Amino acid sequence: MPIHPRTCSQRTAKPASHQCRSRAGTFLVGTILISLVALAGCGKSEEGDLAGQSSKQQAPATDVGYVELQLRAINQFNPLPGRVVAYQVAEIRPQISGIILSRLFEAGDFVKEGQSLYQIDPARYQAELNIAQAALENAEAGLQNAQALANRYETLVASSAVAEQEYDNAVAALRKAKAAISIAEAEIQAAQINLDYTEVRSPISGQISPSAVTKGALVTNGQPNSLAIVRQLDPVYVDLSQSATAARALHARLTLARLERGADAKFPVKLYMTETDVPYAHLGTLDTTESAVDPQTGTIRLRSIFPNPDEILLPGMFVRAAVADEGRAKAIIVPQKSVKIQPDGKKHVWVIDSEDKAEKRMIQTGAAYGNRWVVLEGLKAGERLIVEGSMTLSEGAKVQPEKITPQD
Repeated sequence: MPIHPRTCSQRTAKPASHQCRSRAGTFLVGTILISLVALAGCGKSEEGDLAGQSSKQQAPATDVGYVELQLRAINQFNPLPGRVVAYQVAEIRPQISGIILSRLFEAGDFVKEGQSLYQIDPARYQAELNIAQAALENAEAGLQNAQALANRYETLVASSAVAEQEYDNAVAALRKAKAAISIAEAEIQAAQINLDYTEVRSPISGQISPSAVTKGALVTNGQPNSLAIVRQLDPVYVDLSQSATAARALHARLTLARLERGADAKFPVKLYMTETDVPYAHLGTLDTTESAVDPQTGTIRLRSIFPNPDEILLPGMFVRAAVADEGRAKAIIVPQKSVKIQPDGKKHVWVIDSEDKAEKRMIQTGAAYGNRWVVLEGLKAGERLIVEGSMTLSEGAKVQPEKITPQD
């Protein structure tokens, strides 16, 4: 029996639902394959990252040179601006009025204490002295008379030959006569002082300035203008200016040094002329510190004393001086090349920690000590300071340390 084409087609054709299941299975298999490929790729990427981190951790350590920090005894000098001041200054003024008869010095001379500088006309003052002496003689005569009368009445009053009132009057007259003697003696003393003042003398030893008056000039007691000025120039004062903060720290260190060395401890001061860095030939000593801050400058005055035998230092001269900061017996000092200055002005250094890794350390420095900095805060003895190879360092970077012998 022949087979009908339609019948044959119907037997071989698969149902529609079966075809859908086949397609869905194919899609699922493809999706799984794509996921596996993606997971494989992710695994490779993570392995690459881990490998990169491992390579970074295994990067070679940076070679650095270091020095081991130690406390060192230093004799530190902090340069400060200063000005020379005369040790003593005497403005010569007359203590009486009169005409200058003579000038007894040359401008610029060294005059000694008590030396005569001017002679004022003494005629009037000599006459006043003579009058006072005559008054004394008159008072002495009156005293003799009063004394004799009092003695006579004392005898008579005992026998009631005179009244007691008369005796009392005689005693009172005797007392007045004695008072007159005292007055006359005081007037003689005053007249003698005025006469002595006609010879104008120097109250101190030192260099004298040019005279402001000449022979024949009229001078008066209490006049505002001086006749001349005498300045003692050996020794001299040098007044230094230091900020209040630094002065307090210096004062604390000097106080500590006095406790250790005694109340009479002296602190040397080195002086430099402004036009040169050559130190002055003589060392000075710190004399005193001002107890108040200048409101205009915010500084405190430190006064020191310097010998000046050659009179090189003149009053008003600007100089630089440095107080020996002996209160800081020991300090940590670091090479200036190891200190990095940041844009904000702060300073840092690199140190090596216990795991041989670089550590950035902020520090505070004081004054320079040669080609080094004195460290006030941030470092301590025994730490390893990197002085070579710090240019490419980063925080926590592994280093290969090599100790360097410091050169002073």
